[in-house]
Amino acid sequence: MMTIEERGRQNAERKNELNKMRWLATSLLVISGSLYVLGKVFSLGYLAAFAEAAMIGGLADWFAVVALFRHPLGLPIPHTAIITRNRRSLADSLAEFVVGQFLSAEVIGERLKRYDAARHVSQWLVLSENRNRVTEYLRQGFMYAVHALDDRRIHDFLVETARNKLQSIDLSGFMGSGLAMITQDQRHYKILHGGLNRFADYVESPDNNEVIIDFIKGWSDNAFVQSMIEPFVPTIRKAVVNKLRAVSEDESNGLYLEFNLQIQSYVQRLQQDDLLRDWVDAQKQALLSRPEFALQIESLWEQLHNWLAHDLTQPESVISEKIEGLVGQLECQLLSNAALRSWINDQIQTALIQAANTNKSVVGDLIREEFARWDDKDLVNKLELYLGRDLQYIRINGTLVGGLFGLLIYVVTQWVLSGL
Repeated sequence: MMTIEERGRQNAERKNELNKMRWLATSLLVISGSLYVLGKVFSLGYLAAFAEAAMIGGLADWFAVVALFRHPLGLPIPHTAIITRNRRSLADSLAEFVVGQFLSAEVIGERLKRYDAARHVSQWLVLSENRNRVTEYLRQGFMYAVHALDDRRIHDFLVETARNKLQSIDLSGFMGSGLAMITQDQRHYKILHGGLNRFADYVESPDNNEVIIDFIKGWSDNAFVQSMIEPFVPTIRKAVVNKLRAVSEDESNGLYLEFNLQIQSYVQRLQQDDLLRDWVDAQKQALLSRPEFALQIESLWEQLHNWLAHDLTQPESVISEKIEGLVGQLECQLLSNAALRSWINDQIQTALIQAANTNKSVVGDLIREEFARWDDKDLVNKLELYLGRDLQYIRINGTLVGGLFGLLIYVVTQWVLSGL
């Protein structure tokens, strides 16, 4: 986008060009007047005829050009100062022209069909320096986003969002649905099977000898009974382990059936028991209101943020490598996948047409409002700045062409008179 300084320099250049062309057109008119005087003084009929017609043509076209913008010589001659008098209709016409000719669905669609944006992008990405440029832009954008998110307001937003989302969850229904899903095809039996075997492993492990012996001896407070039990501890352990193993392998065992009944009961209660559902919801609310919840969310976010920030500064960044890989895949796919290119072009066309249809009235209103905002002097100055240089060619052409036609008429007239 052009800066204010650049636009100022460009306008200054236009102003200089306009002044040069005005000087040239006026100089031709003055020269024509001088030639006319010379032609009359020295009875040079051909020169006088050329100069007279050139003056008339130059003056007529001067009048026509000036009449577009203002009253010639300040005189309120009818049908002059055309642009300022017809400012409103001019704004409407320009708005309708721009909207109708440049923002119509037909024009945009036809232009995009000829352009084939996806193919141009694929050809541009073939060059490694362009792929590297895109990768670096994306990496810089990602790094900026990471640093921008390291803000106390973002932390508070994340905590509050997490709390609101969890508060809106029906935890009882979620737990009930989860348990119901687990019981499908008796998959919950694997939980009990694994639990029994893990318990058997614990009882059987030599590392737990003292704990197991103390537990079995603790069945009685009597020292004599404890001394009588101790020799049988290995036998009891082995019997317990064998029983646990056997039960874990027999899904028809009553323990499995009882486990299944308990699970089904909890599923039903979580879905239908209002007291249990209220209790679960109260526990959830108590958890979310604890300061530790906010600290845990912040801790998770800090860990993620620190990892991202650190990784992006490393020469062998995982994120940068992934971005580079994605850009490379995009380049390969755009080159080889005609269907993908067609889809991208269709999406661009649809998006631009929709944007044009949505905003073309805004563009038209913007043109009308801008015209209404300018006063007559501003409007004339801006249009003269952009159109005035070319309009001076009308004056120049009028002077030269008028003189040539005047000369031609004079020649023909002399030829006809000499033949009579």
